[in-house]
Amino acid sequence: MWLLVVILIVVAFLALLSSLYALAVTGVPVVRTPAEFLPKIAAEVGGGKGTTIVDAGCGDARALLAFCTTAGVRGRGYELNGPVWLAGLARVLFAGEAGRVKVYWKNFFRCELEDVDVVYCHLMPAVMARIGAKCSEEMRAGTRLLSYLWEVPGWIPLKTVKLGSRQDPLFVYEIPPRCQENVPLDYRPKT
Repeated sequence: MWLLVVILIVVAFLALLSSLYALAVTGVPVVRTPAEFLPKIAAEVGGGKGTTIVDAGCGDARALLAFCTTAGVRGRGYELNGPVWLAGLARVLFAGEAGRVKVYWKNFFRCELEDVDVVYCHLMPAVMARIGAKCSEEMRAGTRLLSYLWEVPGWIPLKTVKLGSRQDPLFVYEIPPRCQENVPLDYRPKT
């Protein structure tokens, strides 16, 4: 019995360490997009056969699976928090979507976006400038970045969709981004 208790304590400690590491590296706690907004966000994400969607900080993969319901749409999620990544992986496996939707235990800033059509994120304001720089540098012209709640500093959204009774914003950007005057932006869009 005591061995089981020790194993549980070690597992809980490792899970806590993984969570703290992810928070220290990204500066983003685990936050979930409200489930009632997913259908409307999925409509904005859009996509048809051959579309690749990335969820930066996919958490338990709930949103990513909602975005990949159309046949032929592929999804990739990146999550650095170990226990949350395991929950996302389990959700994808139990949904029977492991062939189309992949969830990686990896930092989004270390993935490649050359083949991506849409990036979705629900992160924190502190990382939005880095998200914008990565997307504008690596994504092709005409692809999109969608951000729930937080704007990319200096970027002008293609449109802003209001969600729910609080009118939470979903910012929809197109690559290359339109920028506010006097805001420097270093981007090299793919053509």
